[in-house]
Amino acid sequence: MSDPGTGNEAPVERVAVVGGAGSMGHGIVIACLLGAPEAEVRLVARRRESLDHGLSLVRAGPFGLDGAVRKGKLDAADMKRALARLRPTLDIAEGVRDAQIVFESVPEIVDRKIEVLREIESAALPDAVIASNTSSIMIGELGRALAKVERLVGAHWFYPSNVMPLVEVARADRSASWAVDRIVGYLAVIGKKPVVVRDSPGFFMTRFVNIFAAEAMRAVQEGICGIQDVDEMVKTGLGWPMGVFELLDRTASFDAWYHAQEYLHETLGERYSIPPVARKVFASGFRGAPGLKPGSRGGWYDYYGIELK
Repeated sequence: MSDPGTGNEAPVERVAVVGGAGSMGHGIVIACLLGAPEAEVRLVARRRESLDHGLSLVRAGPFGLDGAVRKGKLDAADMKRALARLRPTLDIAEGVRDAQIVFESVPEIVDRKIEVLREIESAALPDAVIASNTSSIMIGELGRALAKVERLVGAHWFYPSNVMPLVEVARADRSASWAVDRIVGYLAVIGKKPVVVRDSPGFFMTRFVNIFAAEAMRAVQEGICGIQDVDEMVKTGLGWPMGVFELLDRTASFDAWYHAQEYLHETLGERYSIPPVARKVFASGFRGAPGLKPGSRGGWYDYYGIELK
């Protein structure tokens, strides 16, 4: 890759996704595989069971490659070629060592992200861009993990990350223009719609969506309506393809929502407090789709004993 800031960037040939086995990470892997058909993509996970789970999601997950072939959206030969460029590994250093772009996509916990970002930087190329897939944590806060903080940016993807076009790119005060430009350019190449926002807790989308979801939870808590009523109203009244609780249940979004809301409450105050009913559901082990969130007992519909059709 050319020197940072020259404006003469070579094509991205190697991308790593650290945390690529998760509900968001595996979709990022798919997006990179299909969007840049010559690039090698590394899927990095710490544990063998996580790595195997991530590879299974890439192939057979709800938005995986097998389903795309069945629906006629992807040719079987193209899938085979894409999978030939996938490099799974349990070693962060091996996964990132010559990658030009590294996406970090571990859970929304500050200390855990900082630990992983330090490992990434210690092995990454000097001019590699590191992009944290965080929905709420300030990039400036995560930047204290790095010696070269200028190469860190935020890249907030949306589930399913290989389907949803928007990626919210967060630019911190110390993020270099060349790093932001490189991420924006790469995302555009793989068919995404990057929008650059100023670094702030929750950026824009999480602030907006989390308030909406919290009010839905409070309405249920106060007996105004049930979860099915909420979902029916937002689908038929607002035109959403999925209801609030349906979205939380069909994905691992409730777990991500909960950790993000904790961070927003801490940084932005009471307007982002977690409703007691949400604390109760979360503490009971209902944190989203078990297939995407191993160990979860299910979601809101399961908690209330309602079949989600």
